[in-house]
Amino acid sequence: MIDKHTILFTGLSGNLGREILPKFIDKNFNIISTYFDDKELDLISKEHLKYVNFIKCNLIKEKEVASLEKQIKKLDTSVDTLINLVGGFSYAKILETSLNDLIKMFELNFFTVYNISKIAPRLMTDSLNPSMINIITPYAELPAEGTSLYSSSKAALMNFSKSLALEFRENKIRVNSLMCNTIDTKLNRRLMPEENFDTWTKPKEIFDTMYIIINEESKFINGEVIRLD
Repeated sequence: MIDKHTILFTGLSGNLGREILPKFIDKNFNIISTYFDDKELDLISKEHLKYVNFIKCNLIKEKEVASLEKQIKKLDTSVDTLINLVGGFSYAKILETSLNDLIKMFELNFFTVYNISKIAPRLMTDSLNPSMINIITPYAELPAEGTSLYSSSKAALMNFSKSLALEFRENKIRVNSLMCNTIDTKLNRRLMPEENFDTWTKPKEIFDTMYIIINEESKFINGEVIRLD
């Protein structure tokens, strides 16, 4: 791995992001991350904050994403890897939901990735090994009761990622998806104390897989759904 490989994260302050951030810091990556609300930064430990260049951006708004592109270019670095962690979950039976609920799920899980993907080729122009990683769920293939909105947004993201892998070949950008079950984080354990934690996807497994994917030796991995469930 080349020193100071630059990674652009979305959703780094979230549940998964906070778990894997120390591992990326230990590997000496140059880390950039978007964030939406100032309160998000309070979730990152002061020890880790100094290693991340945070840029405020509402990824649902195209104008703010255009501004994000300009701000990243001012950093005088080419993005090598884009890792999209931003997203959200909802549980509700379809008759209890509204169109606004559906739109919200798509905004969080799909529109955010769509918008930042459109600027990715320009951000990665000078990278020798550009790649993207998106996070999906087994529900994208096998929906469960109460997950219709969530599973639909993740299914859209899964197919979008496969399409990007084909379209971005001319830009030499690889696009892969990680399919993760419930992730074994401190927060999820508190929220679901009766569940069997042994069946959950471990943050270390996710980091290890990401590290393999973005490595120089893995340039042949493209358009894959890598299952960690």
